[in-house]
Amino acid sequence: MVKELSIREGYVVGDFGCGEALLAENLGETCTVHSFDHVAMNDTVTACDIADVPIDDGELDVAVFCLSLMGTNFTDYLKEAHRTLKLDGRLHIYEATTRFGDRDRFAADLRTLGFSQIEVNDSSSKFTYIVASKTDADPKSPPDKIAGLTGEPD
Repeated sequence: MVKELSIREGYVVGDFGCGEALLAENLGETCTVHSFDHVAMNDTVTACDIADVPIDDGELDVAVFCLSLMGTNFTDYLKEAHRTLKLDGRLHIYEATTRFGDRDRFAADLRTLGFSQIEVNDSSSKFTYIVASKTDADPKSPPDKIAGLTGEPD
């Protein structure tokens, strides 16, 4: 996964739903990684609701969700990623392919949240990888809930 992120030295990364903070461990000291999860598995994880993380607006270069869009309020998680990303910051989503009922609808709804340049890669039979850029600093009327992601996480 780290390879696909195209992380540059000095980037500020938010790992939303980080679990044991393995992304921070793998990136080492090349950049700053903020690891967020509902439960702090170790001292490097900030325990919080990932719909309301304790960092400033526009602080992140990259926001990552890896098997972490599990809450019924996952739209709020994505809105929080938008808030915390810099303009042109990158959103990376890795999710079980079985969770997507309609990837095109999900991508369209990401656009309403202020993301564009959306690429969907489902070449793996088990995982779908979505990358998007924050291109709208202030989406006019983001939806309360986005569609396309269904079912229970694997």
